[in-house]
Amino acid sequence: MLGFMIGIFVGAFIGVCVMCLCNAAAKADEQMKDYKNKKNKK
Repeated sequence: MLGFMIGIFVGAFIGVCVMCLCNAAAKADEQMKDYKNKKNKK
């Protein structure tokens, strides 16, 4: 039972880390699009 509880917490922690990385990558993509658009307008 203890191993199951530890596994749930470890899995949740890894899931949260992956979600944060995906969110950061999505925001970086948006900023890169804005940067490229500004660069091409000059």
